[in-house]
Parts: sequence; structure tokens; C-alpha cells
Amino acid sequence: MRHDTTAAAPTPAERDRPSLVTVTGTELARLKRGFLVWYHLLAPVIITVPLFLGALGSAEAKAGQTFEVFRNVTLEFWGVLVPMTAGLAAALSVRADQDAWRLLLSYGVPRGRYFMGKVAALGVLGFVSSTVLLVMLSLGAALSGQFLDALGTVAAAVYLPWLVGLSMTAMATLVAVVWGMGPSIGVGVAGLLCGALVSDKVFWYAVPFAWPMRVVLPLAGIGPNGVPLPDDSPVTDPGAIPLAVALAAVLSAVLLAVGRIHMIRKEI
Repeated sequence: MRHDTTAAAPTPAERDRPSLVTVTGTELARLKRGFLVWYHLLAPVIITVPLFLGALGSAEAKAGQTFEVFRNVTLEFWGVLVPMTAGLAAALSVRADQDAWRLLLSYGVPRGRYFMGKVAALGVLGFVSSTVLLVMLSLGAALSGQFLDALGTVAAAVYLPWLVGLSMTAMATLVAVVWGMGPSIGVGVAGLLCGALVSDKVFWYAVPFAWPMRVVLPLAGIGPNGVPLPDDSPVTDPGAIPLAVALAAVLSAVLLAVGRIHMIRKEI
């Protein structure tokens, strides 16, 4: 008996209703050769290499605290860079898709998946960037002879800002879709400023832009300026971390729903 090994053509339902995973994969495939991929891969390296060299020459290095200085300053930069990166990435990605969306929105694919797939793809890039940062910090810890002692805290301090920062990615993407590139970058700038100025204030929970930096502070035991905090400082309270994660989850869900509705109603 002869068996036909030719792959079956996709049915209309499969073609016109791709899963969110498929849409996200398509977004990543379109981004893989552009500026954003290289930015996410190289930004952690560009940040950490000079900071580690600077830590080697610091006064604390003579007391055997090279890695502590390197870690604190790096995480300070990372806490404000997460929302800044979200704004920049969303702005450039959405701008690059304007012409493509004019065609794609004429198809029968559920429009909301374009928005959700865009946010998910940018979230994947952020995860990759966080992983590169973790590798760089781990190398710094190993060179300082503190690899095993530092790994757990460093991993949490790297990935939690990314997790909380997904809400900033959703916000920046929505702003870029609705109002364009400039306001989306403005979201990133607001995140940078609020991370530096608001994250250690008592009202931090009311300012979403400050959430990524806020989860870093108790883990690293530092203020927004990178200076170690006293043990009795309220900023070191780890209770802020689950609150920030919960607030970010709620905000992300709301923004994804709003973005989905906007794309459904968007005129071609």
C-alpha cells in the first residue's frame, strides 16, 4: 500500500485563527535580524564589563567587597533600564509594523492576537536579556570567589524586575499603538526617572513606572542610588516584592485587554 507523506495543507480555520504561540513566534522571527535583538543581547554586556572593571579599582575592593560593589551598581542600572528598554523596544517594534499591519488587519485573523503576540515577543526578548545579565553577574561572582553565595540573590534580582516590567512592556506597546513612537519612548523615560526618584518612597505602589526598581531594592539591600541601606530601613522590607508582582499582574491583564479591544476596533 502506498502512503502519501505529503503534509496536509492547513485548513481555513488553522490559517485564519493562528494560536497566540504562532503569532508570538512570527513576531520573534521578524525581530531576530533587527536592532532590538542585538540591543537586548549586548546591553547587559556593555553595562557590566566597565562596571566590573570599576569595581576592581574601588576602595571596597581592598576590603574584599568587589562583587558587592559590582552587583549593587549593576542592579541599580538594571532597575531603571528595564522600563526604559520596554518603551524603546515597543516604540521601534510597533513603528516597524505599521505597513505590515495595514495588510494583516485585512485578514480574518483575530486582531487582538497581534497586540498580545507583540507584547509576548518583547517579553521573550526581555527574558533573554535578563538571562545574559545573570550570566555576566555570575561571571563577576565567580571571578570574585563568591559564585555560590551570590547566585540565588542575583537570580531573583535579575528576573523579578523583568517579571514586573512586563506591565511596562504592555503599557508601552499600547501607547505606541494608540499614540505613536514618541509617547511610547516617553513611557520608558518616565520609568527611568521614577525608578531613580520614586522607588524608595512610601507611595511607590501608586506609580507603576517605579515597580521594576522597587523589587530590586530589598533583594540587593541598596537604595536607588546604589548605596547600601541600613538594616532597619523600611525599603529593605521584602513584603514589597509580592505586592509589586501582584500589582504588575493586574495592570498587565488590564492593558492586554484594552490593547486587544483597540486592535479589534482599529481602522485599516
